[in-house]
Amino acid sequence: MEHSPDAVDFDRLEIYGQRITDQNGSTVKVELLTRLPKDFDYPSIESFFGALTPQQTLEITKAQIQAGAEFYAKTGIEVSINVDNSVLVESELTEHLITFCERQTHPFTLEFTELKPMPPSSDINAIFFRLKQNGIKIALDDFGTGFNGMSTFADYDFDIIKLDRSLILGIQTRPQKLLILKHVLDLADALGKEHVVEGVETQDQLDTLNETGFRHYQGFLFNRPVPLKELL
Repeated sequence: MEHSPDAVDFDRLEIYGQRITDQNGSTVKVELLTRLPKDFDYPSIESFFGALTPQQTLEITKAQIQAGAEFYAKTGIEVSINVDNSVLVESELTEHLITFCERQTHPFTLEFTELKPMPPSSDINAIFFRLKQNGIKIALDDFGTGFNGMSTFADYDFDIIKLDRSLILGIQTRPQKLLILKHVLDLADALGKEHVVEGVETQDQLDTLNETGFRHYQGFLFNRPVPLKELL
């Protein structure tokens, strides 16, 4: 089959969910993820999304928001949704996203990805403010990798910081790495920001992070992404 996003029937894209938990394993939120149809032969999900236009990524985001509304109505659990920050570059698409979000009545979180540098904070924080006025939370995804470094943490008005899995690899044997994580947590707490540690895969990692003071997690230790209907 032709390796082009245009060859995909977007109505056939599947929405999966992965739980975000507290330190006791109780679900506090579910992150929604879009997956390709199993019969579509594409090199990888990353290359597929990398080939999408900003308009196409926005349509996927809107579909996830709608799925999140149905999920919240049935479970009372909020969802978290990835947004490619290319949508923030084109003012028409940005306004479309804001208008669509303003029509929603359920709470949810928008996670902005690290695939491209964020536009200037003076412009983006005004957009974040409008979204927050509607009860939407804003998350910085994959903190500590790609373009999402300390300057992004400091300059943009995110409510939630999601720490990339690369930051927790080897924390049992590298105390300096754990010390850095502790300082990030202290900074997030001081600024009144929530946090999620991504990529938690072992009980040892969880025990160490709990002892350090972290409270919210996501990773294969708790569950792998599954079709959203299974989480219902």
